[in-house]
Amino acid sequence: MDKDLACEIIRTAYRSGNELGTLIGVLKARCAPEDYQYFVRQVAMAIAGIHVALVDTVLSRHPELEAEMQANLARTGKVMP
Repeated sequence: MDKDLACEIIRTAYRSGNELGTLIGVLKARCAPEDYQYFVRQVAMAIAGIHVALVDTVLSRHPELEAEMQANLARTGKVMP
């Protein structure tokens, strides 16, 4: 996999995680407490699964992207431009 594709995978994985994260406020506002606790855990597991399946795999193939991600995050607040 080339570096551009690796970056696109990472960007998409983080966008997906962010999108799932937006559910937490909705769940808190609209769910009973026991449902909220259940679904918050499920959202967290889904985000972690995306990270492991995609980001960790890409970084194992392109370890140089880790430093780029940290620099971008410090400079722009985003892991990938």
